[in-house]
Amino acid sequence: MFFDEKIAKFHVDVTKSDDAIKLASNELLQRGIVKKDFLKKILERERVYPTGLAIGKFGVAIPHTDSVYVNRSQIAFMSLKNPVKFKNMGNVSEDVDVNYLFMIAMSQPHEQSEILVKLMEMFADADFMEKLERCDNIVEYGKILKEKNLI
Repeated sequence: MFFDEKIAKFHVDVTKSDDAIKLASNELLQRGIVKKDFLKKILERERVYPTGLAIGKFGVAIPHTDSVYVNRSQIAFMSLKNPVKFKNMGNVSEDVDVNYLFMIAMSQPHEQSEILVKLMEMFADADFMEKLERCDNIVEYGKILKEKNLI
């Protein structure tokens, strides 16, 4: 359900976390998934409550904000050509080199915790993460999601 629209960009060349967040947010905005203030609110939240996670050899960021800025629930995925620095979710004084961004747009407050649990399970699956690392097109991405019963 949260990946139904298969919103994804692959091997994106950005140098700053804000640039990655802006690209993913704009994609959600263009599709009518989020409201105009979504980007502003997600950047504000990221400064106070960072979302970078180091999981094995992978760095993941899961930027999100309140459901009032979302029209319908969806997750946008972005793989990065080169890692960019995000602040560590568990320790804001540390940086995490992020390879993957999963931007969460949930229209219902209860969905946030639900999807975070599901994402953590996905991140712990080394095979799944390796497939994402090699993925470079929307068809392949759809197959990976289907294998994991996400669509």
